This record gives sequence, C-alpha cells and structure tokens, in this order.
Amino acid sequence: MPILDPIAFEGTLSLRDHSAPIRFDAGIDNEGGLMLSLGDIRPARAGTVFHPQGELLQPQVACSLTGRSADGWRFATDALYVTSWRRPPDDRVELEADAGLATFSRDAPPDHQDVRAWYVRKLGTFHGIERQTNLGRLVFTGHAERPSQAPSAIIALHAGTQEVPGWWDESERFLIHLSRVLSFASGVYVLPVYELSVRHGVKTLRVVRRSPSPAPYMPPFDMLFMNQIFATAVASYEERPDAVERLEPAIRWMTATVFYEESRLINAMSALESILARSDFPDLFMTPDAFRDLRGRVRRFLRAERAPSRMGGKADELNRRPFRDKVEDLLTSHAIVTSDLPVGWLRAVTDARNVIVHTGVAPDLSAPDARLLDHIVWAREVVTRIMLHAIGFSGQYQSWLHRSEYLSFPGCRPMAEIAAESTG
Repeated sequence: MPILDPIAFEGTLSLRDHSAPIRFDAGIDNEGGLMLSLGDIRPARAGTVFHPQGELLQPQVACSLTGRSADGWRFATDALYVTSWRRPPDDRVELEADAGLATFSRDAPPDHQDVRAWYVRKLGTFHGIERQTNLGRLVFTGHAERPSQAPSAIIALHAGTQEVPGWWDESERFLIHLSRVLSFASGVYVLPVYELSVRHGVKTLRVVRRSPSPAPYMPPFDMLFMNQIFATAVASYEERPDAVERLEPAIRWMTATVFYEESRLINAMSALESILARSDFPDLFMTPDAFRDLRGRVRRFLRAERAPSRMGGKADELNRRPFRDKVEDLLTSHAIVTSDLPVGWLRAVTDARNVIVHTGVAPDLSAPDARLLDHIVWAREVVTRIMLHAIGFSGQYQSWLHRSEYLSFPGCRPMAEIAAESTG
C-alpha cells in the first residue's frame, strides 16, 4: 500500500530558460520511493528542449518540476532527470523521468506543533521509546514486518508549544547524531528514506532516492534491547558530540555494503585505523626535527655498506609507529577488555588483512587460525568495544565473540553470570 497515493498535479517543467506546462501524477510507494508519471507535452516543439543531451554515461542537466493539486498539495523538485523521450507522430512528446529528491507540501492544521520525523530502513525497537529532551519530545518506534527496503522505524522530534530559537537547524543536527549511534547499534547505516516535517503551519514530505540497504550484520544491539543504547545516543549529543562525529567514518566502514566475505575484515580493520587516525595518539616515535639527524646517520650507514640506493628512501618508515603498537596503546589507555580474545589475535587479524589486501583472498592457514569468520569477529568485537567506550555507554550489549551472548560493558562479563551472582 503506498505511503502517499498518487496525486494529480498541474504544473511546469523547466530546464534552464525553457519551460512547458505539464500534468503529472506523483506519490510515495510502500518503500518510500517517489512515484512519478508525466503527462504529454503539447505541442511537440515545446518538449524538444527536454530531450536528453550529452554523451552516453555523462551526467545530465537536471530539470525542475513544480505543480499544485486541486486539493491543496504542492510538489517541487530541482533534481529531475529525463529517462525516456519519445515523439509520436501526433505532435506531442512523451516523457519518463525520475528525481533524486522531491518534496510534497500542504498547509497543516493551525494547531499542529512543529515536528521533524525520519522514516528509516532496517532499524526497529520492540518497545516504543520516548524521551524528553532540551529540544522537545523524542519518539522512537517501529517493529512491524515490512518489505525489505520499506521504512521500518520512525525517529520523531516534537518541538512542543514553545519552540526554542534555532530549533529547526538544531533538530536536524540532533537526528544526524542519533542516526550515527543507531547505525553502529543496528549494524546497518541509518538514513531517512523520507522525512515528514511540520514547520510554521506547513506539512512537508521530503523524499530521497536511496540505494538498497543491506541486511544488518553482527549488530551489537537488537530490537528487544534498544533502550540503553538509545538513552546513550540522546545523552551523548550534549556530553560527547565531538566523539560521535569522530566515529562517523568508522561507523560507515562497519556498516558498509560488501560483496564478498573478505571485505568484512578489510572494513573492520579500516574502521580501527580510522579511529586511530582521528585520535590523539602520535603516529611517530620522534618529532620530525628530532628524527632528522638519526635519519641522516642511517642513510650514511647504508651508503657505507653499499646497500641498494632505494633502501635510503625507506628510512622515514623507521620513525612511524607500527599499527599494532598504536592499537595496543589505545586499548590500554581506555582500559578496553581484551582478555577474552585469543592470544595473538591482533597479529592474526593484521596479517590476514594484509594478505587479503595484496592477494584479494583470505590466507590459507592451518587450524586454529583457518577461519576468516574468526578474524572478522575478533576485529569487529574490538571496534565495538572501543566505540562503546567512546560514546560513554554502560549497560548490556550483544557480543558476537561469545556467539551473540549478552555482556556487560565496560566489564565485558556475561549478563547471565552477573544475574546469578545477584540472586545467589
């Protein structure tokens, strides 16, 4: 069933300085995608300008389409691309088109408060969650079965009767922050398929064309237990906004679409490298000035030993701290628990990643290091714990290192064990 049934509009199609009147139908399908059917342009010469131009596979120039319906809806897009142009013999032009972004709007009831709501895929919570924030009432809901790419959850922020100055821009920053934390929590990157908003008496549906979202992969939280991570997402907007923003590239790596299993290890290790690169840990053993004299002596020694001349170009690498050293320092400084990982896990995942980067396939190792899945789980578990620490989380999460058992954080002890102690 469509989210918004097709509406008949009368409007104008424009390209640069040219425009033509046109009738069209537009709506939103059950997956949150734009439905658009353009009427014919008459006479045919009025539609000639909309014939797709340019070389094959080159970007087209975007058209604008605006219109109004008889019952008060307004439609607008500046990102319309003609996908089919046909001129039948009866002096008309037939068009097909799609748009990357479009808005439907109409006047809202006069007593309707301002609100911004995101409808997102692959996210859910079994229990609806509500929080009162400095920006208004925040609601997170959605667990019903939906088609694979249909919106499955709603994150809505209601301004209340007294809207604070700058609420509109601040509400968007708040929802972006929440989406980052919830992307990490759910194992798939959370973006709005469409947005519903009411602002100053105008209701707007903003539709964005999105590529298909993959299924969640090894999420540290499931829809039964979203309460604690959602509370952390809300609190961290005030307490740790910069920390969450620094995690953005790592979150994208952890939730990126993959086409073969080796990419999952590459992505997890890239997330770890991103966290290191955006941290305060030094990349060098010595400052460049302090290292300059030592580098010169190393190069002179190599020349004296008649080593290959290109070895001198590798001297700078002596001052770069190894990846494993930086990871160990970060884990130690943040007191991240790793005692439940196998001995030598860091060397194993680093070596496996390097083999994949250079050969394209996972290394053929003897047991017990033969399984690519083990390396993926180890790397993702460590990144998960680092992220939980960074956002200030305290509570239970789902550990795939322990076969999806629930652990406490930061202690990383089984929740069943803690519960047994409390009842003993």
